[in-house]
Amino acid sequence: MNFDEIVIRTDRLDFPALAAGDGPTVVCWHGFPDHPASFGPLAERLVAAGRRVVVPFLRGHHPSTFDQLPFGDGLTLAADAAAVNAALSDEPLDVIGHDIGAGVAGRLAAIRPDLVRRVVTMSVPPPAALRRIFDDPAQQQRFFYLFMFQVPGVAESLLNDRLIDYLWRTWSPGLLGMPEYVREMYADPMLRANALKLYRANFDRSLHDPALAELAKLSEQPAQVPMLVLAGAEDGCVTPDNYADAATGLAPGSRVEIVAGAGHFLQLDRPDEVAALALDWLG
Repeated sequence: MNFDEIVIRTDRLDFPALAAGDGPTVVCWHGFPDHPASFGPLAERLVAAGRRVVVPFLRGHHPSTFDQLPFGDGLTLAADAAAVNAALSDEPLDVIGHDIGAGVAGRLAAIRPDLVRRVVTMSVPPPAALRRIFDDPAQQQRFFYLFMFQVPGVAESLLNDRLIDYLWRTWSPGLLGMPEYVREMYADPMLRANALKLYRANFDRSLHDPALAELAKLSEQPAQVPMLVLAGAEDGCVTPDNYADAATGLAPGSRVEIVAGAGHFLQLDRPDEVAALALDWLG
């Protein structure tokens, strides 16, 4: 997919982004350890169907924003997504989120439903259902990296190419490891430090923006916007059984779909199936 590189100027931050196509806008948010370009195969299909696709870099994940991540909590990222939607259009926009980006999309829909039309999330259960999966010892084991990232010194030493490639190979067994663009992105120590900050914010309240504290409870409630939740049947990170109760944390009319043959990076594993599901949902 041939993307244009753009900058989305908002009242919070200027967000570098990849963009392609014309028509109604779909904003896509990437996760870890990933890059906006991983939406390429999906974007190609959305563009062919008459949509414009905009994929911002998460705050702190582009050289121009490396020093702009004072807080790493999910509300910070959701507030960023709200600012992006508001900057791109006066109308509510469709949003697709993968991995960390799924949490971004879900929290955005919870705190600013006025900015969102329809939502598709991939590879992570919605925020309202996410806490339950931490009670599963097998899932705790698959989240070894999340706990390892809390240990200063150890995390910085182990977050390297070998670990990232291991995660890609085990999370999406059908792929041949991490793409070169991911390798290049995560070669920068400042980016790796920011990625760790996002994970440490799960436990370290000093990394939560106090200005957004009043939105915390709201962000964990079921979103008011219907969501399509996609999971890969072969996902080695968050296995499909963790979505059994996901619908209870969603707005009426929402749906959970397990994509056969797809791993964690299902937009790369099964772009045709994911695009068909997304386009049918977005309308």
